[in-house]
Amino acid sequence: MSGTAGTPLALSDAANFSLDVTATPIQLPFLQDLQQDYATRGDEKPVPAGPPVCGDVVLLTKLILAITPREKHAEDMAVELIARFGSFAAVISAPCRAQERASGGNKLLSIYLQLVYDAARRMHLAKLKKGKILLKKEQLEAYLRTVMGHEDIEQVRVLFLDSAFKLQADEVSGRGTIDHAPLYPREVVRRALELQSPYLVLVHNHPSGDPTPSQDDIDITYRISKAAQLMGITVWDHVIVGHGLLFSFRQEGLL
Repeated sequence: MSGTAGTPLALSDAANFSLDVTATPIQLPFLQDLQQDYATRGDEKPVPAGPPVCGDVVLLTKLILAITPREKHAEDMAVELIARFGSFAAVISAPCRAQERASGGNKLLSIYLQLVYDAARRMHLAKLKKGKILLKKEQLEAYLRTVMGHEDIEQVRVLFLDSAFKLQADEVSGRGTIDHAPLYPREVVRRALELQSPYLVLVHNHPSGDPTPSQDDIDITYRISKAAQLMGITVWDHVIVGHGLLFSFRQEGLL
């Protein structure tokens, strides 16, 4: 992550298309089928039947069959997809083109997987907005893993919080190459002032999977923190996301 000059990017949607909310609602029968399936469980929590990867294969197989009921090799496809990407979460959050290639050019499946991913992201975000984000550590970690844990390129996000530590906005401030994303102290502080956010949480991912901060990560965090302090704003934390791993500057005594 770097503080070099450039133009920050605006928050982009998880899917590579947009939906017109004023138009006729799109029917998603595959989600209705899954909802009916899981509704039969009532309030009971499902008991894990084996290692997490087994659950991933079963869930993805059901999803594939719900989307493409004529698929004769749904389970084999699910196994191959998870072997390719690493987990169910990684499959649904992968780029469209990568999903298409891995599924043998199944564009319809890719579109629906993107919808499932966007739904999961929105659910996590809705939960965070309901409460104090810093008191909901598990929800925050789950959300960050969902939106960033499987990114192929480095991405920087800024979570803007109000005085009660409630989430006001989550915005992508920069995208970079596989191991480099720009972040600009002046832009971060300017946006915080616009939103009247007294607290910030910086977040970026390491596509390598190792969340250990680099010296550049430490330096830019210090620069943003100092710039924010001049305007009465606190950088509460800087979280680095790896493949299922998180590194917190605050927890490690770096903030």
